[in-house]
Amino acid sequence: MRSLRLERAALAAARRSPATVRAYRSDLADFSAWCDAAGKSALPASADTLTCYLISQARLGRLPSTLARRVTAIREGHTSAGLASPVTADVLEVLAGLRRRLGVAPRRAKAAVSVAELRAMLAALDGLPPALAARDRALLLVGFASGLRRSELAALDLADVSIVRQGVVLRVRRSKTDQSGKGREVGVHKGRRLATCPRYALDRWIVERGSWPGALFCHVGPVGRVDHARIAGQSVAAAVKAAARRAGLDPARYGGHSLRAGLATAAAELGRDGLAIIGRTGHTTAAMVERYVRHGSLFAVDLLAGAL
Repeated sequence: MRSLRLERAALAAARRSPATVRAYRSDLADFSAWCDAAGKSALPASADTLTCYLISQARLGRLPSTLARRVTAIREGHTSAGLASPVTADVLEVLAGLRRRLGVAPRRAKAAVSVAELRAMLAALDGLPPALAARDRALLLVGFASGLRRSELAALDLADVSIVRQGVVLRVRRSKTDQSGKGREVGVHKGRRLATCPRYALDRWIVERGSWPGALFCHVGPVGRVDHARIAGQSVAAAVKAAARRAGLDPARYGGHSLRAGLATAAAELGRDGLAIIGRTGHTTAAMVERYVRHGSLFAVDLLAGAL
């Protein structure tokens, strides 16, 4: 029976992405540490303990989305151990009350990279070693034009890239919203200018990288030496921040999702249909896309044009 329970827990975990599993483990560790300090039992935990924990975390400034994820982690931790879940109707009511009190708008969202900022970042790469400049130029342009998540960019292999007449076709084998690995293809058009053309930048990077199979975006040392180690999702964010710093922008405002948000914002400014944006970014709902369409699109349409 014990082996069956272990297999059940393994199968349950397999449906989650590695990042989600790591987040749940961190959540459970945080809950356990809090319970130890409060003299409470973490496993099994009572509904009263869980509600007190949620209120204490809200006082520390935790976001509603973080609290909801921790509730899910604690519930799954109990069920995987064959224990009754402490997530009762009372706990859910407290969680809903905290959402109302704290609000659900995302905080500290990273700025979307505008087209002008992207051009400045690209121009600032010229002083880098050729291989590093080529990689970061391709990473910035492909990341912006494709709207892929930073984890999806890092997961691309050379075999996932097809250079075609219109631009580039990228094969995304797995994503946050596609844990079963069904995959999808993303078409990225070539640019009108070589300096901002994703296809040209990617082609130049592949020349620097070499034709060996494996990670498309690999590690490049400070002196420009290319190795075969795949970059992590955090490396995408680091490249964006570094490019922003070199361009004279505040790097704290930008992150890995700034490229993805930049695509959605630029497309909205150009009046592109929301469904077309969803088709590119791979979001499951229009509501999720709205989180990435920043203030730049607020004045795209003047409803009172000529009236005032």
